[in-house]
Amino acid sequence: MMAIGEVIESTTAEFTAEARRYDQVPAYGSFVKVRDGNILIYGIVSGAYTGSMDGVSKAKAFFKSLEELKMEQPQIFELLRTEFSCVVVGYEEAGRYHPYYPPSHPGLHLPVEEADDLEVLTISQYLNYLDKTLNDPSGNGEELTAAVIRTTARLQTDPRAYVIKVGRELLRIMNYDTQRLKSVFERVDIV
Repeated sequence: MMAIGEVIESTTAEFTAEARRYDQVPAYGSFVKVRDGNILIYGIVSGAYTGSMDGVSKAKAFFKSLEELKMEQPQIFELLRTEFSCVVVGYEEAGRYHPYYPPSHPGLHLPVEEADDLEVLTISQYLNYLDKTLNDPSGNGEELTAAVIRTTARLQTDPRAYVIKVGRELLRIMNYDTQRLKSVFERVDIV
């Protein structure tokens, strides 16, 4: 599988990667992985940012279509970069998935790949990821949790039963705050 990014910042709970191409970033709420030695560290994409390569300049509006810009000024696209942040949800070592933080955070400059459906199915059987997404450091926990539920439910044999199971666990995590649970599930369109 080809790398979609490279780790440029890392902590125990999250990491940031620069996308290989500014216009190709993994979907919000999707799962990614980083191989660090003999372990695979899994994360959930919790946000993205596209801006100038130097981090200081801002893109300028040209008021033209993308096609016109690519023909007339293709160089401006070479000056853009995209970063995406990920919440760490667990790791795999010796063929066994562990639904908690790895012994060390991912190393810098390691490649980031998309997790495959089988890996997402394995991770989604452990509902520990819900607490990590709900308490996302960016402050978008409810939005991120809903996105992850949409991502994981579509892979289940019975999406509706899975969503009900997730809802029960979320209600417990939220100390039975039904309004907050409703706020999450208003963004989940799995029937």
